[in-house]
Amino acid sequence: MYKNYEDKLNTILSNAKGEKPTKINLSKMDDIEEAISRAFGLEDFVEEAIDEAQTQAIRARDIVRFDMNDAIVEAEGLLDEFEADVKELGIDLPARAKQLRKQIEDAESLQKDLERRIRDI
Repeated sequence: MYKNYEDKLNTILSNAKGEKPTKINLSKMDDIEEAISRAFGLEDFVEEAIDEAQTQAIRARDIVRFDMNDAIVEAEGLLDEFEADVKELGIDLPARAKQLRKQIEDAESLQKDLERRIRDI
């Protein structure tokens, strides 16, 4: 059956191009269908990967919002207490305390950056 279609198609193509008939392998259509089937068959794997990615994104968001935030708030509270104690004693704030304040600010900046990156996922 394919042979009749192949001959007819070759005749049409040769007349259209003014060249001698070109052999067309119609079995390639089966190969194309198989490749398309493989593409659709991958949907379940992609859906599973998306679910895993969403789960990990939620986990990352919770770590940043709760664990990281708690650590920053704790550090800031302790530094505030330390600065108040130093002020009460009437002595100069050590340079290390200023460095710690900068590190807290850097941690807050990192937290915001991580939250943005998680939202972008």
